[in-house]
Amino acid sequence: MSLSFTGLGIRAHADGRTGREAWRLIRERHPRMALAIGAYALTLGALAAAALVRLL
Repeated sequence: MSLSFTGLGIRAHADGRTGREAWRLIRERHPRMALAIGAYALTLGALAAAALVRLL
């Protein structure tokens, strides 16, 4: 299983699978990591929204 955190989001790869299947495996095998990834995604989204509002 591998995870890549980028400025544009999160990319998951698990057991030769990609996309939804990888996320399903991560949620099943590593529930705490899945929560941390969700928190990261929410934080990134909130920061992007705040930056957009500030620019307008």
